[in-house]
Amino acid sequence: MPGESGQPQSEVEIAGRTAAVTGAGGFIGGAVCRALVDAEASEVVGIDVSPASDRRIRDAGATPRVADVADPAAIRAALEGADVVVHAAATVREYGEMRDFIEVNVGGTANVLDAAEAVGAERVLHISSVVVYGYADERDQDESATRRAVGIPYIDTKSASDRLAGRRGAVIVRPGDVYGPGSVPWTVRPAELMRQGRLALPGKGDGTMLPAYIDDLVAGIVAAIRKGDPGRAYTVWDGSPVPFDRYFELLAAQVPGASPPRKLPKALLHAVGAGTEAVARLRGRAPVFGRHGVTLTDRRGTASNMRARDELGWEPAVGLEEGVARSGEWLRAAQPAR
Repeated sequence: MPGESGQPQSEVEIAGRTAAVTGAGGFIGGAVCRALVDAEASEVVGIDVSPASDRRIRDAGATPRVADVADPAAIRAALEGADVVVHAAATVREYGEMRDFIEVNVGGTANVLDAAEAVGAERVLHISSVVVYGYADERDQDESATRRAVGIPYIDTKSASDRLAGRRGAVIVRPGDVYGPGSVPWTVRPAELMRQGRLALPGKGDGTMLPAYIDDLVAGIVAAIRKGDPGRAYTVWDGSPVPFDRYFELLAAQVPGASPPRKLPKALLHAVGAGTEAVARLRGRAPVFGRHGVTLTDRRGTASNMRARDELGWEPAVGLEEGVARSGEWLRAAQPAR
């Protein structure tokens, strides 16, 4: 059965093949497009729901196609001719209705898997997340751990899509907390909040971050395309957990005018998050801060990356301080001090 052996059935070649990436207008999807171009794919097709992403996709060296993963016919047409499919499209927010997350993260994944099978793709890789391990378990878990449902739409639907992808024989990569130039949740948004003196962490700020620099992640994805076992999951992050306050202090030092995060009681931040969500709901917009962010930054425990190292031959190459320095250089160029 796929995923039981722990050994890749055969190596999949990227060079000279057609690769398609869903969610190609996003941070991770765009980086994957660039990596596949560098791996000498004959063509890289970048698929995104919005035509506004066309320029970013072209800048990544890919051919843009507009399709919504929630539309089975559209995604089937967009994947025509693909030998390799990387599914990066997802609704990634701290706030929203469960049904909206289900439509894209679960239904969209099912549509991509169906379409990839219909066009005869040799390899499908699903990008999941370490959120499937949950936040409260203090143990060092591995890929055999139960995928959690905790009542948070993003976590629950990523867990469901992870299970679905595994059952359907996709190779699964579970990234850690992906930071680097262009990362909205871990670079752009916290830098802006720290400029404004508005970033706060729960308790002592000692929740556990599992950092994954973007270049290391895409190297892991490429290795998983080539060597991963269908139906098997691989956790990709640098293997050195860091307290969230330490990460944000390093980032603040790279951002002119930024203040390190404050430490506030978790219950207070939950109340503030609930209020922010309520106001945002009335205004019909996404909140800047919500309760999910409080839960996320109070994570306990880690997830082993040894399977990716042992079976894929992947190794992280960018340490935290170097990765944050690169992020800071990009931020200063893209968002000069005001």
